[in-house]
Order: sequence, then C-alpha cells, then structure tokens
Amino acid sequence: MHIQQKCECMEPEMQIQQKEFRKLLGNFVTGVTIITTHGFMNKPCGLTVNSFNSLSLDPPLILWSLSLKSTSKNIFLNCSNYVIHILSSEQIEIANSFAKKNSQCRFDNIRTKFSPSGTTMLDIEYKAWIDCKNYRQYIEGDHLIMIGKIQYYNYSNAEPLVFYNGDFYEKLSHI
Repeated sequence: MHIQQKCECMEPEMQIQQKEFRKLLGNFVTGVTIITTHGFMNKPCGLTVNSFNSLSLDPPLILWSLSLKSTSKNIFLNCSNYVIHILSSEQIEIANSFAKKNSQCRFDNIRTKFSPSGTTMLDIEYKAWIDCKNYRQYIEGDHLIMIGKIQYYNYSNAEPLVFYNGDFYEKLSHI
C-alpha cells in the first residue's frame, strides 16, 4: 500500500504561519482533559486542554499549558492544586462546553465535589482523574507551561475521548 504524502519544506529562517502550525499539529492524536481548580471566593474554574502529557516518573510529574491570553491564567498560576480529568468517549458535550471562550457558563448544570486535596473537581464519570500540586510554572512563547506533581489519582477502563484534526472522536477507528 502506497500512501501519498504532501511535503512542505521551509527554509530554516522562515516562520510557520499560526494557521498552518495548528493544521500541522492537528495530525497528532491527543487525549482530551478538563482541568479544574477554584479561584477567587472558591468559585470553580476549569477549561478543556489537550496539551497534556507525562513529564517524569520520579517524582511523578505531568505537564500542560495554557495561553497567556486565557482569562483563567492567573487563577491557575496562583492555585495550590488542580485536578486533571481525562475524559471518556461519552464526554464530547462537556469537552465542548469547557472549550468555549465564555467561562461563565462552563459549570452550568455540572455538579462538582472536592478532590482529596480539597480543590474543585467535576462530579462525573471519567477515564481518569489526577489531583496535582501546582509544582512549577514557566512562560515560553505565548503559553504558560504548568507542571503538576501527582498527589492522588484514579482511573477506569472506559474508552478515551480523542482529539484529531480539530475534532473530537469517540473511537480511534472513526479517525
């Protein structure tokens, strides 16, 4: 079987356009997470994130990032803990809800509870959740890189929700 591939080459000094960069990285399949904490006056804060990955086994660290333009940036920068919810294949609707720019309505009709560390987490079924200490942060380019130290976790054998080419998929076979 021969697969036709498109080749786009750049000179080392050239800048890739943002739209083309997003299209390029859209070829990488990722999982989908919602990351929550609580902000001012214990008001819940959360957003959909797919820039999540493991960083270290010893100590157990994860990494994720958010835009410096995010209205939630200061809340996550200053919180002591946050919870990463790895979404199951049945959670496209909630992933879309938390991906919207209007953060005011994200928690409408969503029950929350407290994680073992005492921070806000969603009271839903998920593929997994990870309760993290806000360990370190770095600014790089136009994003804030967040490093979390895993304190508590749980996982299930549910099918994961995946993100590919700008869309959510319930099954890898649908890609």
